[in-house]
Amino acid sequence: MARKYKFPDPKSCKLKDRAVLCTAERMLAIYNQAKEIDAKRISKSVRSWFAAEAQAAGWAGVHFLPEVQSGHGAGCVLFIPPQQINVSIKVTKQTLILAAETE
Repeated sequence: MARKYKFPDPKSCKLKDRAVLCTAERMLAIYNQAKEIDAKRISKSVRSWFAAEAQAAGWAGVHFLPEVQSGHGAGCVLFIPPQQINVSIKVTKQTLILAAETE
């Protein structure tokens, strides 16, 4: 039985991560699983589908990367959307102190 791949979820990323990498192998596995075909390379149709799925999943953006030697698709960087940070505010006579609360 083949492994089932889930599309990456921005909610599962840590606040400190601003972006994550999705390798070409994982991208193709997700695409082939969803389309029930056997794409071998990151073509325009794969990039287009992946970018649309990323937007629908809530990612802030996608950037596809070429592999340095071959120039073929190496994967993509998924950018995590801005997240709300809880802040405590302390006002002293002369200084305003904003401190992010840790999870």
